[in-house]
Amino acid sequence: MDETGKGSTADAMDDLFGDPRWETYGMLREAYLAVTGRIDAEVSPGGDVEASISDLLFRLARTPGHALRTVDITRALATSTTRTTRLLDAAEKRGLVTRGAHPTDRRVTLVAPTEEGLKEARERGRLGLASTQRHLHDVLTAEEISAMIPILRKIRDANQ
Repeated sequence: MDETGKGSTADAMDDLFGDPRWETYGMLREAYLAVTGRIDAEVSPGGDVEASISDLLFRLARTPGHALRTVDITRALATSTTRTTRLLDAAEKRGLVTRGAHPTDRRVTLVAPTEEGLKEARERGRLGLASTQRHLHDVLTAEEISAMIPILRKIRDANQ
């Protein structure tokens, strides 16, 4: 205790940052950053914009019908509407996606890959799967992967 009879600032910090919940958050964050950093570097060596374009193309390629509303892209990529708009502008300028009206709701914009976008998605996708194999599937057992998927889905869904 200090001269006022209260615990020291160091004790308060130890109480706060000694909480075991920090390990849960810290390990999740560190694992995410380490894995995505490696995979992004292998799939999208051009940096953040390239990695975001890869994420966009992968999401569109994996979606039935290969089209998503912009709001769904924002949610899927866990980004802001401003960042989504910039990403779509960059991808559209490169001829990788098109934006158009929804067939039944003209207020909604749908984004779809162009043929060039699908070709780019396949090329980057091959690199992405090989990288995912090295950095996740070769590290974890099949049982660990099977257990991890529903846990991550639960965390994602609870926070979207």
